[in-house]
Amino acid sequence: MPTAALSKKTSKPKQKSPKPYRFTINHLKKMYEAGIFSPEEKVELINGEPFIMTPIGFRHMKTVDKLNKILNSLISQESLPYVVSIQNPVKVDSKNLLYPDIAVYPEEIYQKEDIPKIKDAVLIIEVSDTTLDYYREVKLPVYAKGKAKEVWIINLKDNIIEKYTQPSGKLFKSVHIYQKNEKIKIFGKKIDLSEILNS
Repeated sequence: MPTAALSKKTSKPKQKSPKPYRFTINHLKKMYEAGIFSPEEKVELINGEPFIMTPIGFRHMKTVDKLNKILNSLISQESLPYVVSIQNPVKVDSKNLLYPDIAVYPEEIYQKEDIPKIKDAVLIIEVSDTTLDYYREVKLPVYAKGKAKEVWIINLKDNIIEKYTQPSGKLFKSVHIYQKNEKIKIFGKKIDLSEILNS
């Protein structure tokens, strides 16, 4: 019998490796409805994988409140057509749903009937003290994939602000670090970072 014929007969079909199941936003909604997650729990989807968000500490909460007040004051003073959304969902697609601490949108965003997309926001802000690795390594690539225009990570551990712009693939081409004695520009105005980081 020819060798080629023998190898055809004895070769085994390739075995398929198990693949992780990827959830969608609709699956997540059904899990809330079924009581798997309580209404108070915020669950982020990263590439279809659910992550339950940890409760925020007092300094985190205080920093978000300060930023909310500063941004809304600027918007009001300059009569700018923007709205500030606090800890509400944004998405890239059906398998990526995030809850940034703050997202700033054009005010017409509320005319849409769906969850806003990351690319709709003019600014996304995350406040972090104990979850820096999660924000940098897990969430930032999703923000880049969703073409976020500008992302700030308020790094409370090191008292700095990390500013990310120019998304490309899963990375940001431009990263700028601001110290607490510097100022950062938004809406054409400069914010004194000591107002934010002296919490």
